[in-house]
Amino acid sequence: MDRKMDANVCKETTLKDVAKAAGVSMATVSRSLNDSTLIPEKTRKRVREIADEMEFEFNAHARSLITRRVGTIGIILPPEYDRFGVNLYHGTLHSSLRSVLECNDIDLIVAFLTNHFTGGNNIRKLVARKKVDGLIIVQPMIERELIDYLHSKDIPFVFSHYPPPDPCPPDIDIIYPDNEYGGYLAGRHFGDMGRQRVLCVTAPGDKEQQREYRLRLDGFRRALAEMSLALGPEDLLMGDMTMESGYDAVMGFRDSIRGYDALFATNDLMAIGALLAVRELGLRVPQDLSVIGYDDTDLAACIRPSLTTIHQPREELSLVTCERLIELVRGRHAGAARRDARRILLSPKLVVRETSMAGAPAARGGRP
Repeated sequence: MDRKMDANVCKETTLKDVAKAAGVSMATVSRSLNDSTLIPEKTRKRVREIADEMEFEFNAHARSLITRRVGTIGIILPPEYDRFGVNLYHGTLHSSLRSVLECNDIDLIVAFLTNHFTGGNNIRKLVARKKVDGLIIVQPMIERELIDYLHSKDIPFVFSHYPPPDPCPPDIDIIYPDNEYGGYLAGRHFGDMGRQRVLCVTAPGDKEQQREYRLRLDGFRRALAEMSLALGPEDLLMGDMTMESGYDAVMGFRDSIRGYDALFATNDLMAIGALLAVRELGLRVPQDLSVIGYDDTDLAACIRPSLTTIHQPREELSLVTCERLIELVRGRHAGAARRDARRILLSPKLVVRETSMAGAPAARGGRP
């Protein structure tokens, strides 16, 4: 019997139709499509093949009533996502997360924490409407009340990218890159090149969402101190994470810039702005001044001279975040007790390009 169906019929295919075509009960079809181990693998495979041929799509609401799984993960993006600099990095992170989820046949819903128009909380809405099996939260932190709400609804969630606050709640999973070590790599690279007078362009680290900048600066200072190099208050220029602020910071320092032979900016955009200003002031890069950025955004390899930078482990971050959340979702589905929350720290690496080529060692990673 030919089970192929035309497009109009496929849209109306029901669970009962699949069961009839496969010669099994509706319960068996349901369990097979949910990959239940109660059904032999051979039967599960045959039912899935028939369902695919009939272009049957399991209704998310009906599936959730049976299994409490809808096959969808929510990604909560940072509120500044629409800013160019934030979007430049988080856009690629979002793409990496999406790729990992889709490889696992999981759909995703992307939202911000707060609805920009109504002011409503999107996490509560997604959970209340049973839209997601779990959440990836790309936020520095959310209020304790909302964390308790997710626990009360038994919704698995993982924080990704941003470093944890201090103190950090012990009952949340956080997976994030080691910003302090990334700054350390930049400082060590300047030391390896024999640079002596170092300038830094950074952003204020007092806000929680900017804590990563403070950690990068801390690591940079640590590396310089190990090599008996100083970074005094006069060597620190302030930006606001944008390209324009990096340019303005250096142009405002034009009378003193020739006394330095190295510049580190705590993100790529400020580094690119600084690079434009340095060249406008007549300095050669890297001969007169070496420049290092941070994040390894797509722009870093495209500008000329190409920018040496600290590569954020986006691919690994996405993979580990998704693996952890999928583990939590499956554990919840199987009725397993929730495991202890994890803190997973991932190492960045130095990517050497033209702005610091002279005497530079090869790219490297790993903690000292």
